[in-house]
Amino acid sequence: MGEAEFGLIEGVLSTTAGWIGKVEVVEIEFDPRRTTYADLLAHAVDRDCALRVFPRTDAQLELARAKVGDAAERSDARIRLVEDQKYYLGRTALRYVPMTRVQAMRINADVQKAADYLSPRQQRIWAAAQSDPSGFADCIDRAPIEAWDAAATRAAALPH
Repeated sequence: MGEAEFGLIEGVLSTTAGWIGKVEVVEIEFDPRRTTYADLLAHAVDRDCALRVFPRTDAQLELARAKVGDAAERSDARIRLVEDQKYYLGRTALRYVPMTRVQAMRINADVQKAADYLSPRQQRIWAAAQSDPSGFADCIDRAPIEAWDAAATRAAALPH
């Protein structure tokens, strides 16, 4: 749920689901020129996604403690990744469409609006994969050039 909560926020560059100890977490990479840690924290609190907060800096810890008290604990621990990083995306033919990291994050957050984030070429690949997924390879977290070449070749081979 956390990835979807943050994936559509302007300025969020990526979300990574995982674990710190026994706590499920979402690590958020963001552009501080477009959103702030304080805004992301407020968003998490408003949506009950801040049961535990693991700020990475002392400044973030100060903000987090002001918002969530003892639920904030500074941590430099690497998160243990959840296997299925793009859960919602991976349950559709969109998994066969090569896309940028930001596109994948946004679409994973709201698959119903996938077309809003795809180029015409990506939409053609998606349509081809929906009509006949055989022969397409999963593009989630694949190297972009390799994924594009494979998906475009497969889509072109299908009757139009």
